[in-house]
Amino acid sequence: MEKKATITDVAREVGVSKTTISRYLNGGFEYMSDKTRQRIEAVIKELNYVPNSVARTLKSKRSMLIGVVVNTLRYQVAAQTVTGINDVCTKNGYGTVVCCSDDDPDKELQGIQLCLNQQVDGLIIIPCLESPRRYESLCQQGIPVVLCTRRIQDWPYGCVYVRHDELISSMLVHLKQQGFERVRFLQDVDNFHKNAMGDAFQKGAKYLFSMDPAESVVLIGREGALVPDALDQFLDEYPGQKKAVLAVNTHTLFLVLKELERRKIRIPQDLGVCGYDAVGWSELVHPGITSIRQPMDRMGIVAGEKMIRCLQEGGMSQGHAALEGTLAFRQSTQAF
Repeated sequence: MEKKATITDVAREVGVSKTTISRYLNGGFEYMSDKTRQRIEAVIKELNYVPNSVARTLKSKRSMLIGVVVNTLRYQVAAQTVTGINDVCTKNGYGTVVCCSDDDPDKELQGIQLCLNQQVDGLIIIPCLESPRRYESLCQQGIPVVLCTRRIQDWPYGCVYVRHDELISSMLVHLKQQGFERVRFLQDVDNFHKNAMGDAFQKGAKYLFSMDPAESVVLIGREGALVPDALDQFLDEYPGQKKAVLAVNTHTLFLVLKELERRKIRIPQDLGVCGYDAVGWSELVHPGITSIRQPMDRMGIVAGEKMIRCLQEGGMSQGHAALEGTLAFRQSTQAF
């Protein structure tokens, strides 16, 4: 049986001390040159050296793992966020343990506990709960937490989120400029994050279109069974007026477009359409779909960097980072 390489073998081949190799394995890159770091990495691959993670954890009291608890893994935007987090962690010598809550508080708690069972050094969470108490209790136990994509009021630690209110406001201004007279927000689920987006839409619809808040947002569910009724109602209302809908995410937008195609409803002549994060295909679908793009890849990177920074400094995560999204205006909302 071939003998396994040891940390002593790696140190001898690189020409440095075992302490330097240990620092590399524990993410202490700030103590070495790029040349040394690259040489260590090459020798580890050459010797097929596998660190003893249990021994490292007992000695350093660090697992070199980051727990990531996300609300969903169904859609591309979630995958982009997780990929950004993982890229930053890997670059800094950390692995990730990824759990999915499906926006269920009980499943979220189970995911957090699973991560804690793996003795993760910190947690990056897309939160299910509007109250910060659950996440603050983790920090009080000495576990750094970074909240990601969703903003919670009175959260005193690190958070990364998108300025949805500004993006929605800008989209409504665009629709107003294009001559639309009535607008509606199609929301898939009832949770604090989506409700905050709906609130932003209601405020803009009231200010720009003089609409009653109750008539500007409709809940259609995740499976889309209520999409036909929601479209029927909106198309029948306000006869003679130019109308547009904003879908809360890519999945909802797809359901809307599918129903409009089935009915042969023209876009934008019969109904203007815009959505969130129609990644990759929004410009390909006829007639080209106006969309809001969240910087989800950047979101994961910033969240990962916040976590690595607080672990290196030995404290809790700090500061809120509000990221700017972008709007792509296409034919689906053009004046005609």
